[in-house]
Amino acid sequence: MKVWHEAGQEAPGIQRNASCSAGRDGSTGSATLVAKPLAGKWSILEIIEHLVLAERAVLQGLPEPSRLREQKRRLKQRFSYVMVMFVLRYGIPVQVPSPAMIPQGNRSLGELHRLWDENHEWLRAYIDRVDRRGFRRAVFEHPIAGPLSVEQALHMGQVHLDTHLRQIRRLQRLLK
Repeated sequence: MKVWHEAGQEAPGIQRNASCSAGRDGSTGSATLVAKPLAGKWSILEIIEHLVLAERAVLQGLPEPSRLREQKRRLKQRFSYVMVMFVLRYGIPVQVPSPAMIPQGNRSLGELHRLWDENHEWLRAYIDRVDRRGFRRAVFEHPIAGPLSVEQALHMGQVHLDTHLRQIRRLQRLLK
């Protein structure tokens, strides 16, 4: 299975969220993508769907950028952000924080790639329109961490991706 990711600079000091895909080259068979070697756990395809859905949920459903409004970040939410990042970084199993992020398992890999690309095209276009100060405005929202700035959303997205790439690699080893 081919897994690739790219990171680059979109603006000074801001790292673009990683692009990731699995099986674009056809090296991962469909049986492997949907296999569930661990009872009650997601398949590789469901993990990919979760990544796409979670990203889209945090990005507020990819609205017209002018509709995004800055939200006030309270002390509790600042603490919650640190807690969510700790959970993600150390791979602590938790419930999915929003029903919108739960994979349904009915999307094809091709559709997930298209949605993933759409997420990243929207994010790149948004970043291109934001001035330096705009990167610190909390216009996105995570169900637990609360309002997120562009910087925080990108960082959280990368850590979330890394967490699930480790999960995918573990599944790949089990399926060999």
